[in-house]
Amino acid sequence: MQVLFSHEISGEERTDSLEKMLLMRIDKTKQLYYVYLQYLIEVCQYALVDAAKRANKHIQEESDVNINTTIAQISILTGIQASEHYKRLLTAQTVSSFIDQKLVKELFKKLQASVKYVKFCEIKKHAKADEVEILRYISKKIIGASQSLDEHLAEYFMGLEDDHFITLHSLQKKLKDYAEMDEHLFLKSFLLEVEDIEEIEFSKDLLSNNLNHRDELNKIIEPRLKNWDMDRVAVMDIILIQLAVTEFLFLPHIPLKVSLNEYIDISKEYSTSKSKDFINGILDKVMKVLNDEGKIQKLGRGLINN
Repeated sequence: MQVLFSHEISGEERTDSLEKMLLMRIDKTKQLYYVYLQYLIEVCQYALVDAAKRANKHIQEESDVNINTTIAQISILTGIQASEHYKRLLTAQTVSSFIDQKLVKELFKKLQASVKYVKFCEIKKHAKADEVEILRYISKKIIGASQSLDEHLAEYFMGLEDDHFITLHSLQKKLKDYAEMDEHLFLKSFLLEVEDIEEIEFSKDLLSNNLNHRDELNKIIEPRLKNWDMDRVAVMDIILIQLAVTEFLFLPHIPLKVSLNEYIDISKEYSTSKSKDFINGILDKVMKVLNDEGKIQKLGRGLINN
């Protein structure tokens, strides 16, 4: 989506470099994912640093005694840190170069002052659900809401505003899986160890099919725009509709409802306030016509909830 939008806005007609651009964006987005993950780990680990500093104070206050450091021992995080795959990733993705310890301290202090953290510390024995809840809170409300961190990372990541949402949303979704998955499988998924090839191939297929069948896609879409000309519809809306229809027709393993819901959700974040209903209406009409004409052929997983 981002690659196609940039291409449309630029007015460039050639498309031969778009796949290379796509792969570069995927690499940068993955790198940002690991940077946010490492900030999550560092913020939780800072509880140990904070406790040590308090213990070494010459004059201790009541709040400096018996400091709770259980957040640093959350099983998800200890499993990640013990992972040889993650250790290699930290080096390969040069993650440490993006970590600012002053920011880590700042983020921990915000966490420490939150009601959510106080309640977490009051729990004597944490279930998986408790761990997931506090980590999702930190990733969304502490890391995700930090303007200081955004300003710091914007120096290194172009298009941070877009990738910020994508990576943190992915991080939260994957954390939610922890209570329901085998820990070994969870770690492989969480660290993107099992998804690289599949996701890259899916992205390349989606892009190439969209570009190769653009005329066909527009012939299907344009009659469903009512009184709107293609040129008058928001560029982002057209791109999202084209991508959804590309999945309908040319990616047989993606269920229709998955495609429909995904692009409607994306429109809420990236397009106008009215786009969700507009895109939903157009895609409903397109699905009906294509189904009636027998042009939608789904296979395997794509047959689910069609």
